[in-house]
Amino acid sequence: MKKDNVFWGIILVLAAVYIIINSLGFLPDVNVVRLAIGIICVMVFCKSLYRLQFGGMLFSAAIFAITFDQQLGIEAITPWPVLCAALLGSIGLDMIFGKQIIWRNDNAKKKSSSNSVEGGYVSGEEVVLNAGIFNGYKKTVSSDDFKKASVFAKFSGVEISFDDAVIQGGTAVIDLDVAFSGVELYIPKSWTVVNETDCMFGGFEEHRSQYNGEEGPTVTIRGNVRFSGVEVYRL
Repeated sequence: MKKDNVFWGIILVLAAVYIIINSLGFLPDVNVVRLAIGIICVMVFCKSLYRLQFGGMLFSAAIFAITFDQQLGIEAITPWPVLCAALLGSIGLDMIFGKQIIWRNDNAKKKSSSNSVEGGYVSGEEVVLNAGIFNGYKKTVSSDDFKKASVFAKFSGVEISFDDAVIQGGTAVIDLDVAFSGVELYIPKSWTVVNETDCMFGGFEEHRSQYNGEEGPTVTIRGNVRFSGVEVYRL
């Protein structure tokens, strides 16, 4: 998160410098908003390429094409054909290559090899919750010493309850790697939630309920949320 903040801070500073220089007449007249969109699209594409996130790559390319369709001479295929192609391409590439590029899932699974899964319950100190692609996924985390959960989902609906989990060390982490999905997390009232997610074309919303007066542990929710919605409910 700190690296991302530095990166976007530099982009904003450079944009501010450009506006001043352009206003003084030292640069040719260029639409600042369009230029900013183009820079953001390029950066998102590079970041998504590094992480092998097909949705981010194709949709950033599509938005770039729509923004500069006149300059590129592609008005005939913007906006809806390009957006539809990006959506279908993202789905297709995830279905073809998804299992081959989720190396982070394999690393997380190695760390949590002692986890046990039975029915709708997942138990262990560090659990992996892999909803897969085009799936409805519902689990309850059961642990006497919960430390970390890793959630992976693509084009899925996910419901995860932590009502049966106890944080002994005072802090725990929920890592998200979700795209084109809806994620619902059910958290005990006594837990303090810290949002550190990196949302791109997505949202994070915490539905608060009345605090029960207990001083509880802290859970940090972090990770990548792409074209998805994450909602936190209190139990």
